[in-house]
Amino acid sequence: MFLSQSRRYDDRALYRFAREGAWEKMTWRDARSRVGEIALGLISLGIGKGDRVAMFSGNRVEWCLIDWANICIGALTVPVYASSTMAQLAHILEHSGATVLVVDSADRLKKPDSLGSVRQIVSIEDAGVSEPAVASISCISLAELRRIGREYGQNHGDLFERTASSLRPEDDLTIIYTSGTTGEPKGVLTTHRHYLFMLEAVSKAIPWSDRDVDLLFLPLAHSLGRLEHFLAVAEGFTCGLVRSLETIGKDLLEVRPTILVSVPRIYENAYARVRSRAEAGSRLRRSIFHWAVTVGARWSVHSIEGKRISLLLRAAHGLAHRLVYFQIHAAFGGNLRLAVSGGAPLAPEIAKFFHSVGILILEGYGLTESSTVSHANRPERPKFGTVGLPLPGVECRIGRDGEILLRGQNILKGYYRDPEGTRAALDEEGWLGTGDIGEIDGDGFLRITDRKKDIIVTSGGKNIAPQMIENLLQTEPLIAQAIVLGDGEAHLVALVTLDRDRVLDWAKREGVEFQSAEEIASHPRVTALVKERIREKNKQLSAFEAVRNFRIVPHHFSMERAELTPTLKLRRQVIKERYKGLIEEMARRPRFDLGD
Repeated sequence: MFLSQSRRYDDRALYRFAREGAWEKMTWRDARSRVGEIALGLISLGIGKGDRVAMFSGNRVEWCLIDWANICIGALTVPVYASSTMAQLAHILEHSGATVLVVDSADRLKKPDSLGSVRQIVSIEDAGVSEPAVASISCISLAELRRIGREYGQNHGDLFERTASSLRPEDDLTIIYTSGTTGEPKGVLTTHRHYLFMLEAVSKAIPWSDRDVDLLFLPLAHSLGRLEHFLAVAEGFTCGLVRSLETIGKDLLEVRPTILVSVPRIYENAYARVRSRAEAGSRLRRSIFHWAVTVGARWSVHSIEGKRISLLLRAAHGLAHRLVYFQIHAAFGGNLRLAVSGGAPLAPEIAKFFHSVGILILEGYGLTESSTVSHANRPERPKFGTVGLPLPGVECRIGRDGEILLRGQNILKGYYRDPEGTRAALDEEGWLGTGDIGEIDGDGFLRITDRKKDIIVTSGGKNIAPQMIENLLQTEPLIAQAIVLGDGEAHLVALVTLDRDRVLDWAKREGVEFQSAEEIASHPRVTALVKERIREKNKQLSAFEAVRNFRIVPHHFSMERAELTPTLKLRRQVIKERYKGLIEEMARRPRFDLGD
């Protein structure tokens, strides 16, 4: 696929990326040439079919090129999140048996734990590794590896093409380790056939074009980011690579994508920012904004339900675009025609809002074990609050305990070196137990209610899905993150973190001053404000689902503190243990009067 597409598109741009502050492009022809050099360099070092090559680097164009080189020679790319600790890296290297380790910089290995079977390190930026712990392992730069590959190719003719042509669909492709919300991560083994099926199924569900431009910022170590990477080549569109999570806003304006694939957090932040700016405006601006949202909501309902849109509504929607919506579109680069959300639930309120202003977010669902995607909403038939219909060729049913079960050609080959784990995940008929709880409506749309292990059972015997309540709380612009707790208790409680900028904007208007994050979290006026906002959210919940007490945590839950996975999911057990004192305090003290 990569070789045929690179010949087809030749001098068109495949990748766009920033180097030393300046944006550059790489054509398909250049990418193919560099992939060939890297592949031949690896072959010259004795790397071939079935060998594992671990990638410990942030997103960058070289990551993509090395991945394609591995794929073309039959080596298995083993992605490692750039945020991983040395201990996590050591586990993956040991378990996968990787013989090559690619790093973006040798600085990553200043204090390495065991590097397992690794005998060769490739540094994208430089070759300098001087630590005694890795002194016995050969290390070269990517530039040197390419030079070796060019020289090797001069004496070995069409070896690169012959090696790529020898591969078959049933050959192993990659081992992607799960992000590990509970327990040790497992290595999901998939083949070329799995992802060829996936790319075809996704393209049948969602229309793409070789004129599309994508902005990739999900980690390439994440299965959704990896699928996005493959999709760019399969469909022939240009793939822009963000410089960092902090520069997404600026990079959107530079790349001006037509497609955006993201986890919900990006859309949640954008929604909160839009609402906050609107509320901070003059009375006239607030009135225009609320009118535009009302018009957009009517237009959205008519559009989705296939109802006739009157000339008056069409004109009002056009005027609302000129007055309000175009600013939101401009923040996404101005060309966005389609957005995709996956990895965690997206609040229906947010999806509806963006559709009302003319940006369709298609929510989907899947696991690393299902080669990334099993379900997706369709552009012609979205249903907000669901993850859509199964992809063509994928079967879905709900087990007796409410667990979502999947079957199809996208289901993993197995967990690498873990036959017991594979047998536990797959039954004799090939059904994969996802660990997620859900329901299928009368039209076949799947709704995710929670993780099987996260369900809260109160002392009153009520089964409650915390993710739904957390998503609702996070639609409040002041609340950045929320975790809902209460297993075995009479009522639900929550730990929340705040959006510091919005709190400071409020404080400035109210004449309140703070000296630290801790002071913000404990200030009685801030507590009263958050209490009032939670009370409003509780009105949308059943009495037993209402949050009855809360505490504000001074600092955001983070990957650095192991409270979030690299895909930004909450590590509930870690958070519960870290904030045990606050949680026990909420249980001991009388509950806030947060209303029913």
